[in-house]
Amino acid sequence: MAAHFEGSLMTNRPQAEATAIMARFGKAYFRKDPAALAEVLTGDAEWHFAFGADAPDGRVRRGVEGFLRGIEENAALFDTLRFEDTVCRWLDDDTIVMTYRVEGRRRHGEAFSLRGVELLTVRGDRLAKKDVFWKQTVP
Repeated sequence: MAAHFEGSLMTNRPQAEATAIMARFGKAYFRKDPAALAEVLTGDAEWHFAFGADAPDGRVRRGVEGFLRGIEENAALFDTLRFEDTVCRWLDDDTIVMTYRVEGRRRHGEAFSLRGVELLTVRGDRLAKKDVFWKQTVP
């Protein structure tokens, strides 16, 4: 998942900083590396999934252990997930907006291709919140 970064909307933070934060997060996330996740997440980091039982916020997981649990839960839900056309940009001094297309297959289900948006709250050089929004295929 190589992300493309465009100009910021309402901040002077350099895009290189956002690129570095997201590269560190992506590396830790895809390796499922608890030590690396601890280096890129705040201690109280939250991951709000696009859907789930924790209404109205979707499925919510907290901290490094919560992120690792979320990764495993996704592996149980989906045979495949692939992110394409990823673009990240600063929204303001502490928010990165990431847009993408996600393609996948639900376990024992149909393939899908959806658009997604994530709002990523940043404190310093660490992620404090990953809030995920996907277009849905059913009403």
